[in-house]
Amino acid sequence: MYIGMVILLYNFSGFAKNYNTEVLLSNSQKNGAHYLDTLAPIKITPKIQINKIYDINTLHETYVVDGYFVATWLDERNFDTINNAKQDIVIYENQMADEKIGKEVWVPAFEFINVVGNRNIVNKQLIIRPDGNVTYNERFNAVFTTLMDFKKFPFDEQCFSIQLEAFSYDNKSLVFLENNETSMSINKEMPEDWLVGKEQKYISTKEYSHLSTDGVPIEFSRYNLEITAKRKIRYYLWQFIFPLFLIISISWSVFWMPDLSDQLTTNFTLMLTVVAFNFHTSNILPNLPYSTFIESLITMGYLSIFISIIVIILGYSLIKNNKRIHNQKLMKHCKYLFPGGFLLTNAIQAVLFFG
Repeated sequence: MYIGMVILLYNFSGFAKNYNTEVLLSNSQKNGAHYLDTLAPIKITPKIQINKIYDINTLHETYVVDGYFVATWLDERNFDTINNAKQDIVIYENQMADEKIGKEVWVPAFEFINVVGNRNIVNKQLIIRPDGNVTYNERFNAVFTTLMDFKKFPFDEQCFSIQLEAFSYDNKSLVFLENNETSMSINKEMPEDWLVGKEQKYISTKEYSHLSTDGVPIEFSRYNLEITAKRKIRYYLWQFIFPLFLIISISWSVFWMPDLSDQLTTNFTLMLTVVAFNFHTSNILPNLPYSTFIESLITMGYLSIFISIIVIILGYSLIKNNKRIHNQKLMKHCKYLFPGGFLLTNAIQAVLFFG
């Protein structure tokens, strides 16, 4: 009898343990918890479809993206959700989707890494299929930022990137898979002064140390979408470059003027005009540790006008020393040397920037 009671107590304790385990699993699923096997991380296939990139601010290196974000993964625990709904496909939208996420359906917290502030989610959708596949879909718009290279401005190309990670799960628990679709992720919708070029989609890893307990950085899977766009130069050609060349060309007219006061007045006025051009370009670009191509053109304009003023003063000193013939020869040579020298120096600048 004693042995029988021991066996009975043992079986009861085992039953209680199994019962408690089942209750805990049930509650964890109900509260949105998800058992992630470290040997088999959840595989999520992301996709971003961009409707439009707009409000490109070169001064702050930001841009606004309006688009769709779609993520698909397999979660076998959703069989119960399908069976309870008695439907082939279950679709939840907006508030209903928010109520299901974290209670009945596991959805990781997706985070755009290079976003400024919060992203605005216009609509969201949660689709659960009979085979356990889950599709999360949202329409979003947000301000993004990326490093921009303005060395060739206004002949520059910029890369507009979107970087996505799961906020809470490292790559031992969750990894992104590449989407093999060959269609473009953007519908060629860019502001009129930009032309869409190539795009690149790839998966990378990012290390973080702030969550590490043993000093070893933790790796997270990252989905990257990069779209290259080239600036259309028509506006800058007619509003900046052509007027600048015209102003500098007018400065060479002083070599045909006989009067010193007219020569100096013309060149000083043109120098102030070039200064105004410089102010205008500085309002377009951020403070940069390097020179841009258009700034190099303005610098060459400064030098051309400044050197012409020195030549004029030198010619006036020759006249005062009764060497008018030498001054005439100097002015004659300058009529050809200045345009030729300006074109040559700008050709060298172009090779340095674009070569």
